[in-house]
Amino acid sequence: MLMKKVAARIVLAAAAAGVAGAAWAEDGPIKVGFVGGLTGACAALVEDELNAVRMGVDELNAAGGILGRQVELVVRDSQTKPDEGAKQSRELIVGEDIDLLTGVCSSSVMLAMTAVSKELKVPFYSAIGSTQKANVEAYQPYFWQVQANATMEAVAAAEYVAKKPEWRRIVPMGFDYEWGHSSVDAFTTHLKKLRPEIEITDPIFPKVGEANMAPYITAALAKQPDAIFAAVFGGGLASLIKQGQGYGMFERSNLVTLLTVDALQSMGDAMPKERVFGVARAPFFAIEDSEDARAFIAHYRSKYGEYPTDWSINGYDGLMFYAAAAEAAGSVEPDALMKAVHEITFDGLRGNALKVRAFDGQMNAPSYVGEVSFEDGYDFAIMKNVEVYAGEALMWPEETIQAARDAAK
Repeated sequence: MLMKKVAARIVLAAAAAGVAGAAWAEDGPIKVGFVGGLTGACAALVEDELNAVRMGVDELNAAGGILGRQVELVVRDSQTKPDEGAKQSRELIVGEDIDLLTGVCSSSVMLAMTAVSKELKVPFYSAIGSTQKANVEAYQPYFWQVQANATMEAVAAAEYVAKKPEWRRIVPMGFDYEWGHSSVDAFTTHLKKLRPEIEITDPIFPKVGEANMAPYITAALAKQPDAIFAAVFGGGLASLIKQGQGYGMFERSNLVTLLTVDALQSMGDAMPKERVFGVARAPFFAIEDSEDARAFIAHYRSKYGEYPTDWSINGYDGLMFYAAAAEAAGSVEPDALMKAVHEITFDGLRGNALKVRAFDGQMNAPSYVGEVSFEDGYDFAIMKNVEVYAGEALMWPEETIQAARDAAK
């Protein structure tokens, strides 16, 4: 049932692009090179994406593949290291003759991989790594993102915080690398624009994956904030929440952070019952109104014995968007494919009319912000009162991007 719906979306996307859709003449499988951080700080996130991509490949192949060709997934470990990610990408392109590059998680690895994609002219998309630098200063014509980038998510968080008039002093915090700094900068800039009177303190930057968050928690609480905005994830986020409870953080302040489904699952009943607010990329509980999404969730749970995370949903949508673009182009030849990437409209798990803007390779993907809540039927917290922020409203205008590109020269 689900695959039939996916196939229907591909046909509709091809029609929307106005392309004849003649089959690509080359024989053999279409090779998808998946270079992800299977080890290192990104391991858990990449595993969830890879699970969904494997499921999507199986569904596509069962329905006849893409353009009548079977899809072959070739997986490599970047170890969440930029040099290794670039090396593995180059080896797959040169040695395995892949048609597509994906799988990246870390923003720093993404910037290394996009340089290889540009040099060797192989299409490359990201479903996890989200620095807007890849769309702005480092943008190249063979790259696109299928999730909201770091700036878009931070803008959504600022929009949400701005509607809390009782929050007058905010402490920003972020991991000390590209994504953390980009998120903090975008959040503070947009929040100041929305509420010029609000007090935003100097940011705090713990190192990536920091397990001992106590010094950062005490430094934040010493500023007596009404809320802490924390661009952290994984083990560092778990440490922040668990250790924060020992310092009375959730009696003294509120927390706004990246709360994807895997983070909620990993916390279990250790998650505070209130005063935690999450920004998410594709939480299953916020998209269940869609018949396609319900079918995907049920299939994923039957296959893997757990709910899909944001990384799973974005990974699946990313692969199916690629399939739709290839069918619309009638080819996986890079230039023909990229033309279709920028022309088609795609109905995915996260909603209809998903598009990639040609100017910066950014999909108009939504962001989700809500309040942590324990609900019947789940053994982990989800979120209630989830607000969906449309991607178009979060994306930088083209003139802002061009100004940033000019300044970076």
